[in-house]
Amino acid sequence: MGHQANFDALRLLFAALVIFAHSFNLLGFADPLESAVHRIGFGALAVAGFFLISGYLITQSWIADPSIGRFLARRALRIYPAFVVASLVSVFIVGPLGSDPARYFHTLDGRRFLVELLTLRDPRTPPVFAGTAAPFVNGSMWTISFEFRCYLLAMVCGLIGLFRWKPALAVLVSTLVAFVGWPHAMIDPAVTQHALFGIKAIRISGNMMWFASLFLVGAGYCVLRAHVRYRMAGWLLAAVLLYLSFLFSDFLRVGILLAGSYFIFAIASARSIAPVGWLGKVDLSYGMYLYGFPVQKLLSWYLPGIGPWVLCSVTLPVCALLAWLSWRLIEQPALKLKPRKRRSASFPELEPHSTISAQ
Repeated sequence: MGHQANFDALRLLFAALVIFAHSFNLLGFADPLESAVHRIGFGALAVAGFFLISGYLITQSWIADPSIGRFLARRALRIYPAFVVASLVSVFIVGPLGSDPARYFHTLDGRRFLVELLTLRDPRTPPVFAGTAAPFVNGSMWTISFEFRCYLLAMVCGLIGLFRWKPALAVLVSTLVAFVGWPHAMIDPAVTQHALFGIKAIRISGNMMWFASLFLVGAGYCVLRAHVRYRMAGWLLAAVLLYLSFLFSDFLRVGILLAGSYFIFAIASARSIAPVGWLGKVDLSYGMYLYGFPVQKLLSWYLPGIGPWVLCSVTLPVCALLAWLSWRLIEQPALKLKPRKRRSASFPELEPHSTISAQ
């Protein structure tokens, strides 16, 4: 339970970092890290952390109970209910408040909205928040569909035996790290498509390659966790590598995949960094992630003179309340419907959360 509380604390920290970064971005500024590094901000760094942790926990879930039906049911129950409610709130409450309601509802495409719900995509609405830096009702939701695709990737890896055949998993993860981390390979977010290994017939989203790499590195830590040792020499080496990757930003992704992952799982493996009792019962990270963006858009829209630090300070407690309501009224009841899984001698009875929940 101590390690689970550490994961919960890290996810909560990452959700808060996304809100912190958006407090600057939504007002047209770069966040402090982005201003210093010019390649990545706290928000993108936090999302990377979400996917690393998700790779570990989702892999653990599959190994503990390698059933396609139960695996998919658990993942759907964890990610869909809160996503659907947050989408409804974003489209039918936040959208009208950021535009002319009559014109908004007249041009709203209900069929497209339903498709976006089913495919876990961020809702596309009629024009909202005109003239602002990010004229969307919920710009954080775009990562959720990638999260679910990574769940399917974990299932495929489990089915073909990669989690049992450790050398093959190590080769796959190493190849992805080398490929995605290669300078200029896919580090520019404007590059949405990339030919895999030079084969133009195979085109994969650059974002998907990045998120899959993070996810599989996390999976590797899970599968090989009995062989990984977190020692002072490892901490120092990881710190140097991470510093150099920020200094020479062409290698930033390599630094995050190798050194960043070491830091995250070293912290997660520590005895306890958080109050176990409270974090074992309530998970606010998914709700914080889902509601941070729309709350910040409304605050900045109706309080145009608000600054980033004040925006962050007001948003965090508001989102904590919304996240608590989401957990108690939506997420927790949905999780009670999850199918029972077999106990495993190798893995404790532990239900992972989604990345961005989870995220």
